[in-house]
Amino acid sequence: MAIDTTPWRSVELRERVAEGNRNEVWRATRGGDDVSVRRSRRSVASLDWELDLIAHLDRDGFVVPTVIESDDGRRHIDGVVVQRWLSGRPPTSANDWTLVAQTLQRLHRSTTGYDQRPGCCAVSRLDRSSVSVDADLSVLPDDVAADVLGVFADVAAMPVSVIHGDPMAGNIRLSDDGDVGLLDFDESRVDVAWHDLSNLEVQVLDDAEHARALKLSDAWETANGWVAEPRYARRRLAALRASLRR
Repeated sequence: MAIDTTPWRSVELRERVAEGNRNEVWRATRGGDDVSVRRSRRSVASLDWELDLIAHLDRDGFVVPTVIESDDGRRHIDGVVVQRWLSGRPPTSANDWTLVAQTLQRLHRSTTGYDQRPGCCAVSRLDRSSVSVDADLSVLPDDVAADVLGVFADVAAMPVSVIHGDPMAGNIRLSDDGDVGLLDFDESRVDVAWHDLSNLEVQVLDDAEHARALKLSDAWETANGWVAEPRYARRRLAALRASLRR
């Protein structure tokens, strides 16, 4: 089904920049300016939480894709959201990734005590029947669930905050001044901060913490992708089991 942008006067779709299991994203123009048009598959309550978070981070000085309301003042219509386009480049150097890590750590500090996203829970609260984001623990085979939940139990005492959830290079934009912009908060939620820090191109945790964080990342990706991205999930499971044997 084609995205309907008529509620946003003068918005014209130009090129699709992403289409996956969870979102369809287009580059568009409005009045000569580039904008982003996204169709989210999240529930209304989950999407409202995400857009509230973006507004909160904008007020707190983060560079984020703020929402452009429809002509009648709505932030999203049938899952479609129009947002400011963030220019810049993805991180490429160790220095770039250090700036990204520092921005993520500031995000974690600034959102301690933030309300949980509807439909999500921190890994420390997941059990055999839990669902969070796209992770449904009830569909995992028993042996897989045991490995995954064992890793989650290992971080049960860790503090939680809002996490970005997917800080890969494609979701980062650096300006010429070194400002770090964060894109795509579709997987954001309140959870252990190590989720954001485990797979950056620089190591920001000590060796012992980093090893535990990598296990957490593999366990989460296994559970989160088991249904939506099964081949990917099984690769992450293999990595998890290899690390557990060491």
